[in-house]
Amino acid sequence: MLKKSLMLLTVLFFSSGAFAQSVEEAGAKYNEGNQKYNAKEYAQAIDAYKAALEMANQAGPEADELKNSIEKQLGNTYYKNGIALYKAKNLDGSLLALDKGYAFSKEIDDAKLKAKFVSVISQIRSKKGDALRKENKLDEAYAEYEMGLKIKPTCVKAFYGQGLVHKEKGEMGKMMEKMDKVIENGKGDSKAAKTVAAAKSTAAKTLFNTALTALQDNKAEKAIEYINYSFKYADGNADTYYYLAVSYNKAKKWRDALQAAEKALTLKEGDKSDIYFEQGQAFEGSGDNTNACGAYKKVTAGVNVEPAKYKVTQTLKCG
Repeated sequence: MLKKSLMLLTVLFFSSGAFAQSVEEAGAKYNEGNQKYNAKEYAQAIDAYKAALEMANQAGPEADELKNSIEKQLGNTYYKNGIALYKAKNLDGSLLALDKGYAFSKEIDDAKLKAKFVSVISQIRSKKGDALRKENKLDEAYAEYEMGLKIKPTCVKAFYGQGLVHKEKGEMGKMMEKMDKVIENGKGDSKAAKTVAAAKSTAAKTLFNTALTALQDNKAEKAIEYINYSFKYADGNADTYYYLAVSYNKAKKWRDALQAAEKALTLKEGDKSDIYFEQGQAFEGSGDNTNACGAYKKVTAGVNVEPAKYKVTQTLKCG
């Protein structure tokens, strides 16, 4: 019986020694990782921390405090490594490192660390999308933005990038949907203010330019539609309302043309001859020849001077 007890004590003694040795080894490997980290050799530091963590896990409860330190530093090093690769313009390498860090943050259930990875990965995915878009690789760019949104569904930069892809493809409806998402998700966020402003400006200018193209193609109704959509993103100026008046006149919507012309006149500085000509056409179209004559007589410059004179002397025979 005594012999068996001595054998059991011997086993426990050696088990305890092996246990302590594992904690000590984990600590040594952890310190090795710290040295690599301080030298900014992040990839090597990650390897050391991973080895230390495995040792700590094998060591059991007495290594819990050390294990927590290793996990914290390993997560931080994944982040640092990803950022270093990004700064070195290695986007693919950066994303690979950050994706591993994101997976690790979920594994250890660290919400704060996870949020850091979510933010930076979505931003870098958007950056990669931007680079592909500038190379006219629109579908590939869109896929990158989509991956950014998969990890962070509120990423305004990814939504903005997708909006620009739709813009390049001439898909105005889809462009507006994405720009609306930028505005919705960036509302009240000072960090997103610049992207929100860009989304509004881009949408307004694109819709206005698309309206001008439609007007040149004699698609007045489409021009009206796009100009009115543009007001959702920016206040109209004199030019916007002038071309809206032109579009309404071509569509024979005289009352709407008069309202647009009046708004253009209040916003325009300098010569207003072109606007007065459109106003004259709207009055004439609505049967108000007296006011039409008054508007045509105010046309004193530009390409519409002779047409206005003809209206006054020949068509309406103004007094």
